[in-house]
Parts: sequence; structure tokens; C-alpha cells
Amino acid sequence: MDFKKDYDKLYQHWLKEFQQTELTTLNQEIFETYKKIINYVNNHHEDQKNNLRFQVFESYKNNLNYLFDDLLKTREKKITRSALALIDIEVNNILEAEKLLYQGLITSIKGYKKVKAYSIIQDESIKPDESVKIKHIETRKIDESEILTQKKESILPEITEEEPKEQIDFILLRFLKETPPLVGIDLLNYGPFEKEDIAFIPSQNANILLFEKFAEKVEIS
Repeated sequence: MDFKKDYDKLYQHWLKEFQQTELTTLNQEIFETYKKIINYVNNHHEDQKNNLRFQVFESYKNNLNYLFDDLLKTREKKITRSALALIDIEVNNILEAEKLLYQGLITSIKGYKKVKAYSIIQDESIKPDESVKIKHIETRKIDESEILTQKKESILPEITEEEPKEQIDFILLRFLKETPPLVGIDLLNYGPFEKEDIAFIPSQNANILLFEKFAEKVEIS
């Protein structure tokens, strides 16, 4: 691994992100490259007997981690500001987690503006409109035998006329460790989950849980 080349690559990306108002391109492939560099450096240990070399490497490691963390924080602020201003961004050039953040904020803000406008027009206190109502569901736990004998459609959350018409794909997950509750892309609440819990989760949320090793995919034959 070329430490100088890898550092310069991340530094130039961070600098460009810092200097311009628009989001830079950070897709999953680029993100994985940075993560591989960070993990390698964090797991590498220099011999402390060579104090100078050790101190130089520690400084390099700390700076590399700072650049990566600050890059993601800067992007989070930009995405939040864009969503608050209802500014379109190119979602194909951002991470899946960033896409979920942006789309979730946009949905919430548009819903708020619609309810507020309705309240002003009707000259009455704000009350939620049926089309922007955020519903809650209880996550259903199922065992292995039920998966084999029950059709997938019967386990999926029921789709009603109040829900968005856009088709949402679900993935069946087995949770590998305790996982806090989350808000799905469909604005429904899922969880919290305990280890070995099994549940259908919207694919966009499920992919993040799979990437972060919180769960594994369950195949239904």
C-alpha cells in the first residue's frame, strides 16, 4: 500500500468537498476504497522501538481518520441544507445512507409544508392530512418453520390505500445482534430487534444493515 498516494487521494477529495458548495461524487465503490485504506492503516502497528517512525505513522493515521470523518460530516451538512431548501441533488452520486437521509428529510419537509398550508387555508389549527399521515407498525417476529410454510406476501406489512403507490421491495433478514429501531423508507417504524430476530425490512434499509453486519439475508426456497 502506498501511504503517500492514498493520503493524497483522500486529502484532495476532502479539500474539494470543503471548498465547493455542491456535493462531490462519493459512490459506494469510492467509499469502499477509502474504508479499505482506513482499516488497513488502523490495523497496522509500527514498532515503538523506532520512536521517530512510530510517531510519524501515528500522526499519519490520525490525520487520515480525521480527513475521512470530516469528509462524511461535511457531506451530511450539505445534504441536510439541500433537503431543508428542497434543492434537488444527484442521488446516483451519493452513498445509500446519504440517499436515505436526503429522501427522508424531503418527505418530512414536504409533508409539513402541506399540512401547514392546509391549516392556513382552512383557518384552523394544524391537523395531519390523511395523505401525509405517518403510520406505525409492530415488527412481527417469525421462526424458521413459519418461513418455510408461509408465503412471503402474508408476512409483508399490509399495503393500504393511504400508503404510497410506489412499489417497495423487502428483504428478509436475520439479525446478528441487538439493533435499535429504525424508520423505513416507507416511513414505517421497524424494531427494535434482538439477536436471532427475523423480519422483512425495506430493501434500501436492509442493504445498510447488511453492510454494517447487523443482519444477514435469509433466502426463502
